[in-house]
Amino acid sequence: MRSTMLWALWCVMLAPAADIDKKKEGPGGDHCSPPVAGAPSLPAKFMDGMGTQYLNFKITTSNPEAQKFFNQGVAQMHSFWAREAERSFRMAASLDPTAPMPWWGVAMVSVGDFRPQFQIDGLNQVAARQPVTNPRAKQAVEKALALAAVPGKATDLERMYIAAVAARRNTGSRDAHADYVAALRDLIKKYPNEVEAKLYLSLQIMRGFVLPEKTPRVGSLEAVAILRELVEKYPEHPGVLHFIIHGWEGSSFAEEAEFYSHRYAQMAPEIPHALHMPGHIFSQTGKWSEAAKYFEMAKNKEIEYMNADPTYGSGHHGHNVHYLATVYSFGGEFDKAMHTAKRLLEYQDTPAQADQLDNFYSAYRQAQFALIRTLVQHEKWDQILEDQTIPVIAKPRPAAWRHWARALAYTMKGQLPAARAEQALMEKQVAELSKLTFDRDAYVLRVAETELRGHLLIAEGRIDDGIRTLQGASDRDQRAQYTEPPWYPRPVAEALGWQAVRHQKLDVAQRAFETALRQFKQDARALAGLAEVEKLRGRATPSSSAAGR
Repeated sequence: MRSTMLWALWCVMLAPAADIDKKKEGPGGDHCSPPVAGAPSLPAKFMDGMGTQYLNFKITTSNPEAQKFFNQGVAQMHSFWAREAERSFRMAASLDPTAPMPWWGVAMVSVGDFRPQFQIDGLNQVAARQPVTNPRAKQAVEKALALAAVPGKATDLERMYIAAVAARRNTGSRDAHADYVAALRDLIKKYPNEVEAKLYLSLQIMRGFVLPEKTPRVGSLEAVAILRELVEKYPEHPGVLHFIIHGWEGSSFAEEAEFYSHRYAQMAPEIPHALHMPGHIFSQTGKWSEAAKYFEMAKNKEIEYMNADPTYGSGHHGHNVHYLATVYSFGGEFDKAMHTAKRLLEYQDTPAQADQLDNFYSAYRQAQFALIRTLVQHEKWDQILEDQTIPVIAKPRPAAWRHWARALAYTMKGQLPAARAEQALMEKQVAELSKLTFDRDAYVLRVAETELRGHLLIAEGRIDDGIRTLQGASDRDQRAQYTEPPWYPRPVAEALGWQAVRHQKLDVAQRAFETALRQFKQDARALAGLAEVEKLRGRATPSSSAAGR
């Protein structure tokens, strides 16, 4: 374990390494994303707890320290720790200026597209409207290619790795992704035991699963097969263990990844993301307390880095704590969920973040959404209507969700004119958001609009019409794109079930709660709903196992 004090002293005292421009990196990002403005400003150091000892990516270099920093960069890249990985690769390059592979590493991590392909698909939708160039990646590819062309400075295997990333960064290609995948397949065909190439291939063909049936998209089962093969041979490799979590999440066999999730956290205990990722799996398997344990560990570790490094932003911390509040809420722990979300409000938007129209990923905006999802899920209507509870953020997405929550609260309290006023304000914000962002956001907010209409119809006395409208919203909710945490505040089926209970439609309520439990195993509010249905029928409270049908 490193000392936080020593980390802080290192951050302050060490001089920048070669090719690093301190002016270019500022605070506000997070270590799971590469710096936007330029290369990381702080130099690399050897770090414990990265999982480096469990891999050995041998490169052509005469400098043992360069090799160690290169391996560290690979380990950090496998945990999506982009800033630290780029620092390590750049340090390796400064220690051996003739080695091409450190520049391969920079080219791999500096753009931030080393994630699973189903995540990249979403990012590409954003990039289609907000194109981003990365001169660091272009420069790194050029350096790697030039150095690899020098006789004796690169093996055939290294040149194939460099050619693959060059294909990936070729902006002139009609399909750089396909070119990259083809280059990796060629490499693996020639070098069938190359674990790193197989890992990168698995990420690039990992397209996730289609909800609600959880059917695999093209490439997903091949990725799973590759990772199952690798974990047999490399059971402690942090990249293998990490990618299993991503390969299995959203699937019908997520339970298989529980053991590997525990192990991943053990292999890289000093990387916040390695402590965070097990929570993904345990939230899917309904083990809310286990998920919370890992998110708490990740939160505490990330705060260590944030306190020690002024360039360490709060973005990923926001994601982690937002998820922590979510699992507390689904686990029925309202007070803990509220406390967690309120603490996240301390990380207010910077001026640059506040100026952005649709920056959902700032910690402050995730805190607002975490509050909304917790209050709505637990039907705390009076708290929602208290002006100080949910922060006002004058941007389309957070404003839309706030108006939605307030409209729901007024509806459930029977104040229909006020509810319709909030509904109109919400619809105005959704229309604005549709001009700014991509379809996923518009989709979930349209589900929210439909759900709200269902509750309003019920409040007006049109019970059957309202139930049908809520059912339609639930059907659309179940087919929303998989995200962690879920983009929708809580299952619409859960809300449908409670409305059906209130109006003595017990068969409808039972089916709705069972649907919610298929979406989110051991959802405390859905379990409570089933218990209420059984109580109203004059039966004993069902067991959790029976409720999870």
